[in-house]
Amino acid sequence: MRWNVRWQKRARRAVSCRPFSWFFLIILHSPFFVPDSSAQPGIWRTHPSFLSAQTVAAVQDKIYCASENGFFYYDAGASEATRLSRDDGFSELGVSYLAYLTDQKRLLIAYRSGTIDLLSVTATGEPAGTSTITLIRDAAQISGSKRINHLGRVGNDAYLSCDFGIVVLDVARVEIRDTYRNIGPEGASAVVYATAFANDSIYAATSRGLLAARFDPAVNLAFFGNWKTVALPAGSSVRSVVGVSSRLFVAVPGEGVAERRGGRWTVVKAVPAITGLVQTATEWVATAPGLLQRESGGLVNNALVGAPRALVEAAGSFWVADSLSGLLRISGTAAEAVSPDGPASDAFQQLVAAGQPAQVLALPGGFSEDLKPLRRRRGFDQFRENRWQNFLTNSLPTDFVTAVFNPTDGRTYLGSFGGGLWQHQYQNPPEAVNRVLATISSLTVDPNGEVWLATPTLNVGQTSIHVRRKSGSFESFAPNRGDIQQLLLDDNGFLWTRLSASNGGGMQVFDPATNRSRLLYDQTGEGDLPDRNVRSLVKDRDGLIWIGTDNGIAVFDNPSAVFTGAVNAYRPVFERRRLLSGESVRALAVDGGNRKWIGTANGLYLFNEDGTALVEHFTSQNSPLPSNQINALAIEPAGGEVFVATPNGLVSYGGTSSEPTPVFSGISVFPNPVRPDFAGLVSIRGLVENTVVKVMDAGGQLVYETRSQGGTATWDLRDYRGRTAETGIYFVFAVTPDGREGVAGKLAVVR
Repeated sequence: MRWNVRWQKRARRAVSCRPFSWFFLIILHSPFFVPDSSAQPGIWRTHPSFLSAQTVAAVQDKIYCASENGFFYYDAGASEATRLSRDDGFSELGVSYLAYLTDQKRLLIAYRSGTIDLLSVTATGEPAGTSTITLIRDAAQISGSKRINHLGRVGNDAYLSCDFGIVVLDVARVEIRDTYRNIGPEGASAVVYATAFANDSIYAATSRGLLAARFDPAVNLAFFGNWKTVALPAGSSVRSVVGVSSRLFVAVPGEGVAERRGGRWTVVKAVPAITGLVQTATEWVATAPGLLQRESGGLVNNALVGAPRALVEAAGSFWVADSLSGLLRISGTAAEAVSPDGPASDAFQQLVAAGQPAQVLALPGGFSEDLKPLRRRRGFDQFRENRWQNFLTNSLPTDFVTAVFNPTDGRTYLGSFGGGLWQHQYQNPPEAVNRVLATISSLTVDPNGEVWLATPTLNVGQTSIHVRRKSGSFESFAPNRGDIQQLLLDDNGFLWTRLSASNGGGMQVFDPATNRSRLLYDQTGEGDLPDRNVRSLVKDRDGLIWIGTDNGIAVFDNPSAVFTGAVNAYRPVFERRRLLSGESVRALAVDGGNRKWIGTANGLYLFNEDGTALVEHFTSQNSPLPSNQINALAIEPAGGEVFVATPNGLVSYGGTSSEPTPVFSGISVFPNPVRPDFAGLVSIRGLVENTVVKVMDAGGQLVYETRSQGGTATWDLRDYRGRTAETGIYFVFAVTPDGREGVAGKLAVVR
């Protein structure tokens, strides 16, 4: 019968608790709490990169800056950065432009979606309340992108440069006054990157070239015929146009800054590597790699300046939003990076989590929401002790694609697509292990601490699976098919491999002990996969192999029999249909309670052990997920925190299940004490599997009872009647399923 192995194991876990003396427990076991730095259960954390800075604004004593998916302000006096998110009242992620309206004492925050937040600030520049304008975002007559790229202001009118045209916002009345669309030649649509005002005209840098119109109330700027094309120097960029004291300037690639005089362009400052122009209150500044050139003289020549996008002058310094280095503070010729810590990228193709000590490794890359490959960058990122560390040295490959943690030697092994095998331990610089096996697609580690790796090939008979023995020597194998994209080791020592979709897809199981290979496809008796395009593999806590395909989930419930006779995958049923049928399953992870986390193009799912009951379904609409497209998942085992990679950023969720401990060695109760403003779940961690947890009040009355999910139990601070826990001291008792061992602790609740 299917699932018989799993049901037997579940039955062993569910042994009823034997009678136990709670008073005796208190005497023999004093409370022992271990530190807990993971996210609180049910609480989301965002992990944006702050290095891709796009825009900056000076607000009183604070410098506000936004990267592609991050937002923060920097207090120059205190030298402290404060992160901002939707939890602080802001509408969404993806800030595209910032502008401080000095007379209004409000910060205009424009988003890629077209949404506008107007942030009121205190006398020292801290956030003090937000109002939102959604007319652009919700305009049904505007199709395509509604991104806001720039703001130019004349009086109370703010001219917003958008991907569809120009919107005029009355900042005093907070209302949209006008919209200019299709202003290109012959009424063509045009992306507007920026506007500038010089002499009696408004200029627009657009995807159709540099456009100009007479700036006069009598001129209808909504009519394309009133916009004329301005001839540009050969090869010049029109993404940036600047008007300073009624003078007009553009950047000319390969030459420098050009000014329009008498209908002609004249280069007024040579900057051969120029990438753009930005504007301060009094002058223009030309940008180039490693260089900022002021109109009034040299500003800085510093390698930390990578790709400047915007700058402001405040608090005696220049503040530069640099898309490679984050927010830079420039004083004289010295440059200093002041962004909050975070990963160096927003998109990752693989996440690897490990406990003892808790850490997560993130490899850049992945897929966009339309499944196009995202740009990779050099190195990788590590999250440890609640801080991110970036390993970005030039000696590292630009294409790490796979990693695995080896608990035997405490090292993380990384494979690159061209740079070979590397190893890394904590904060030490990564070291090359083997550069001969250059192209590695997947890594796994066996219980003996030996590292297995795949080097994909289409050549029949060529070795494509290798093992690095503990001695440091390598042994190679040649299974039937070598186009291996992922390796997974089962409890029998068999290697389950995901094969390239471009070469027919499917799966292959290889036994290195006997050199047997078994190919699995979508035919009955030969795997019966829901789809040949296999996207992800994972082994659960019962040893079952879960498969994510372009047509949902499949499970091999008897891996030991894969080489004997007919083999058919089982497809769990949820709500009378095959589990996630029709959905592309791109990521799978198993938590400490053997529950299944499943990442698709329609959000993140959490199912019970066998996939028959839905526990959670998170989307970008009901959670902080920045996208419904899930690229990778990893669960930090000690705390159960679930890390989720999307094309628009990395987030993590405080899970309610962690890896169980073999024996009790101390439990953590968090938060403790519970303060009046806390509205989440209390977590009890450090438990053995299926622990019985009881919460009692100071009078000895039972308040709550549950069993752990893996090594974690949670309490919603309500008693068995649904009443909120009152102020007081509560006792937490945890007992193994057989009743032979237990620990106790105290929890303070303040209301």
